[in-house]
Amino acid sequence: MKKLVLSILFVSAILLSACKNEPKQASVDVPDGREKITVSEVINGSTYSYIKGKNDKEEIWVAIRKQPIEIGKAYYYKDALPMKDFHSKELNRTFPLIYFLNSISGESKPISNLHHESMMKKPSSVKLEVDIKKTEGYTTIEELYKSKSELANSIIKVKGKVSKFNKNILNKNWVHIQDGTDHNGSFDLTITTKESVSIGEIIEFKGLLTLDKDFGAGYKYDVILEEAEIINKTKKQ
Repeated sequence: MKKLVLSILFVSAILLSACKNEPKQASVDVPDGREKITVSEVINGSTYSYIKGKNDKEEIWVAIRKQPIEIGKAYYYKDALPMKDFHSKELNRTFPLIYFLNSISGESKPISNLHHESMMKKPSSVKLEVDIKKTEGYTTIEELYKSKSELANSIIKVKGKVSKFNKNILNKNWVHIQDGTDHNGSFDLTITTKESVSIGEIIEFKGLLTLDKDFGAGYKYDVILEEAEIINKTKKQ
């Protein structure tokens, strides 16, 4: 009996020693509220970088505004917007599930710092030299911002020069127009539409004016004209 007890104690000591000598798995500091992805593939389009990688659970695809992304590197993000069966026309590829990101970071910084950097990097619109005559029945950008509360949730017509155009983001085309007017520094109007336009064209749109619209993934607007249709367009100026 004494020999049996000694044998058990000997085996237990060996097992305990082995556990102590087993290498510990390195921990990764992932900020609270953020996700981590380790990149395995990158496809760069004209507007977006499409990134395949592995998070803590599975392989996923994410999309971010085109930027340098290193394969094999870990990145951190938050507020991902999932899109099912998203079709990229420029890649001619359908993703069963992809997450659109507003920002991504290669460093595990505190959320407050990342949020601050994201706000700092937010691009600002450049005011164009354009002078479009007021047309009866149309709302100028100055009038729109000045009376946005009264015009909210109503169908209005606007006319302006295209300053920016992005195709097929969140299944919409995004147009920015200016008409030379402004109100307290607001001179650019964002429009979502199914139509395609070119930068420099003068376009007349009709659509639904919406306030405080949040599409997720950083696409948040105080004022936006949605589901807009083209009434008329002229050549570039």
